Amino acid sequence: MLSKKILVLPCATQIGVEQFYSLRFNKLFELVGASHNDNDDLYSNFIKLNNPLDKPEFIEEIKSIISKHEIDILLPSHDEILYTLKNSELSNLIPGNDKKVIDTCRYKTKTYQKLSESPKLSPRIVDYKIINSGFLKPDKGQGSKGTLQIETDYLHCELLPGEEYTVDCFSNFESKLIHVNPRLRKKIVNGISETTSLVKDNEFNELAFYVNEVFKFRGSWFFQMKRDKNGVLKFLEIAPRIGGGSNINRLNGVNLTLSDLYQYLGFTVDVIPQNLVSEINRKSPKYDLEYDTIFVDYDDTFIFVKDILKKLNKETIVITRSKVKVNSPYLEIYLEDYEKKSDIIKSLDKPNSIFIDDSFRERKDVILNCNIPVLTPEEVSYLL
Repeated sequence: MLSKKILVLPCATQIGVEQFYSLRFNKLFELVGASHNDNDDLYSNFIKLNNPLDKPEFIEEIKSIISKHEIDILLPSHDEILYTLKNSELSNLIPGNDKKVIDTCRYKTKTYQKLSESPKLSPRIVDYKIINSGFLKPDKGQGSKGTLQIETDYLHCELLPGEEYTVDCFSNFESKLIHVNPRLRKKIVNGISETTSLVKDNEFNELAFYVNEVFKFRGSWFFQMKRDKNGVLKFLEIAPRIGGGSNINRLNGVNLTLSDLYQYLGFTVDVIPQNLVSEINRKSPKYDLEYDTIFVDYDDTFIFVKDILKKLNKETIVITRSKVKVNSPYLEIYLEDYEKKSDIIKSLDKPNSIFIDDSFRERKDVILNCNIPVLTPEEVSYLL
């Protein structure tokens, strides 16, 4: 498959950061970042946007960038930009869910009305009333103290004092739900989970199945819930994209951004979740794995992780199908095309080991046949 150019916008959001880390070493995708910032710390190929999102010139500017930089795929990293682009002539460049789903999820009223179509979900809808744009003032008061002019509709919702959760999901091209990952939002800053931990509760899996049944999602999506005063889970919102704190999925073997891209390009997506981390801090994720040996692929992998391997100072074995001598300071094993890496690993009898490879096919083979942790090059830095 030929390499594709991906435009992430705005790349400065936490979602844009996660999209970068999800794809940074992938040979099939070249990343271009765009935002209204003056520069960006992550995206070396960066474009500053000049036109505000709410101006007609914004779409024209994006179209010009697409033409000039030969962009193949758009990855919106902000809800309003996703909504705006999906309602433009650029809609077909965006992976994931269709326009109808995105339009519904952009408004909480439309989301709640859609959820109410399911008798299994309607009791979970938060109690709310619509407050139309106008002028608010306290019932008991005087003068202008405590008043507020509102220029858009608001929802007056019941107070939910309990724990808050995000449920990350992925649905395949046939709208079949193939991945559900509920997590507790332990520490929240500006609406994003700074610290999140996995939750083992079948109730969330059942709810995800029912929500998917109603919306018919394709690609990444998530929903958020909070417990009311009686401990009952109530819906907060649903979004047809990856979550800002969803990197815990990637550290456990499910790269949602990459799955969206592969599905968009027509490939059948498969996921193999691993239980490698149960809690992470979004800004400093880290593995706590016990291992003695590292098996690492050479082609399209070793070059990205060689400096980290040196710092880890573990027994390292390079496995390659190269027909010529490779350049590494470690023990090298050369395979014929028909040989499986899992057979080599099993034959060496090193059960306390991990495997690093950029190929999903190779990782799947090893995890199913060797039962050891498998990582992509993007995740190796979290071993430090």
